[in-house]
Amino acid sequence: MLAVAVVALRGRWDAVGDAGGLPGLGPSVAAVLIFAVANALLAATWRGVLQAAGSTIGLRAAMWVWAASQLARYSLSAAQVAGRAVLGRRYGLTRTAGAFSALVEIGWQTSISAVLVLGTLPWWLGAGPELTWLAWAGLLPAAVLLVGLVAPNRLLQGVATALGWGPLARLIRGRLSGLDTKLSLSRGRAARLTVRYAVNSALRLVGFLVLFSALGGDLSQDWLLAVGAASLGQLVGRLAVFAPGGLGPRESATALVVAQVIGGAPALMLVAATRLLELIAEFLFLAVGWLLRPQTEPQPAAVNP
Repeated sequence: MLAVAVVALRGRWDAVGDAGGLPGLGPSVAAVLIFAVANALLAATWRGVLQAAGSTIGLRAAMWVWAASQLARYSLSAAQVAGRAVLGRRYGLTRTAGAFSALVEIGWQTSISAVLVLGTLPWWLGAGPELTWLAWAGLLPAAVLLVGLVAPNRLLQGVATALGWGPLARLIRGRLSGLDTKLSLSRGRAARLTVRYAVNSALRLVGFLVLFSALGGDLSQDWLLAVGAASLGQLVGRLAVFAPGGLGPRESATALVVAQVIGGAPALMLVAATRLLELIAEFLFLAVGWLLRPQTEPQPAAVNP
């Protein structure tokens, strides 16, 4: 992706300058560091989801498995789910635990984004009225999050019922059957996980706002619109299951809104810079995870004769 970007931009730096230029070294470094910290928080939270499901994995192993599998989503939409199932087995996780915990992460983040989209609706709707239908699309994930906080076990029962549906049950080969009896989620743990995912979203929004300001955005006037635009893009990217990593739909939705306040060319530069710096942060976290990964993988327990 980096190589393609270099080839595409070679000889076109004047166009970049006409768009207002790149965000600058300081804001770019700040955004990368913020995104990297958010990645570390997500990896630790993924480990917490596993613990809630009765599975254990060391923190260093969790960081490595999360970082290595996360980049897979750019090859195939939601490929990190299978990635964690495969890599997690090397550290004692079942494929079911690895895959299901990744799906929980995606679902929880989608719900957080939906809440932010609905909460900032008055600020972004005027800039992108053709996206009104997404406000309705955000109602279901937001409602799921509310049920998860108030009655988490009832939510698990609903998920188990959905997974038992004929075609879906055949697709997953019954590996998640009886989920509500295998996993117990208290309100306290659900609240703690929600706070962690909310902090992750807040960090990513701070990184986006840093870049928004660097490219000419007025935070004092338009920060709520920018938050709504970024959240809208995240929601669209996760709903666009046909696009690996949400690449394209996410940027289009965000740019459509922020272009109303900073212009079309800077808006495109903003979403492109955000995606590129997020990718750099993921590679940085991948390097850290590789350095910290356990050198020995756990061995199966011996069976007494």
